[in-house]
Amino acid sequence: MSTAHHTLAAEDFTGYLRTYHADAFDGSEPVEQVWDRYHLPEGTHVVNGKVWDRKKLLRDIESRRALGAPYELHVHEVNVEGRLAAARYTVSTPMLWKVQSATETAVFAEIADDGRVARTTTFATTGAGWSGAGGETTYDSAARPAPGTVPAPRPDAGVEPTPAQDPAHFLHAYYADGYDSALPVAEVYDRLFTPDAVHEIGGKTMQRSGVLKALEEGRTRKHTYPVEVHEALRDGNRFAARYTTSRGGKPSKTQEVFVFGEFAEDGRVRFARFLLEPDHGAL
Repeated sequence: MSTAHHTLAAEDFTGYLRTYHADAFDGSEPVEQVWDRYHLPEGTHVVNGKVWDRKKLLRDIESRRALGAPYELHVHEVNVEGRLAAARYTVSTPMLWKVQSATETAVFAEIADDGRVARTTTFATTGAGWSGAGGETTYDSAARPAPGTVPAPRPDAGVEPTPAQDPAHFLHAYYADGYDSALPVAEVYDRLFTPDAVHEIGGKTMQRSGVLKALEEGRTRKHTYPVEVHEALRDGNRFAARYTTSRGGKPSKTQEVFVFGEFAEDGRVRFARFLLEPDHGAL
């Protein structure tokens, strides 16, 4: 066996990611046994917008085992609230010298009463990468503030109290107010984000000036983006949400988005990474 202890999702979601991948890629146990140890056999799993049944999931494990290659697992972000969990991680496989095939995955999961994963919704994209964590700091659960430790906005903070402490409320306000031409765009931004907030949108990093420009351009084109939040959770000062939005509410313009972020002490958002529905390079 590949691991001495098989950590279930309810015990430690980071540990589950590590032990599940170790057992799945090891090859010393039947894939059915490995999968059912960590997941409900009848669970529902969606990968890049498509339902994967148990047969397809097991076939994917078999394909990875057939490579017979070592791997590196880098867990970047983990958020857990109650029986919901969200994580972002990368699995890399050596190709040539320090170049690797890297699959970046973001997953939202519901944990069953028995500690196993009941369902997942996943984005995954594969491309060439470099050995290591890709410049990111590996996730350290010990560095995460305990739930409930983010202070409420201070009366002297100089900004209007913000809904950013609630991820779903923040997303609705960002899309509704951000594209509302009747509201000063800079005031909207400064109500929701800290001045030094960093945004990563579809892999592109932006700060205040870039976001303001994008919002202004959207307003000029009279764009609107209704939002439907499917899952949202907060873990200390971190949050994650899965939602869909569409330009003008048109079904043909609908896109699913995963967001991982952090709150500042005054309740505003200081970092947000928006993962857009994958197309090129998606599994």
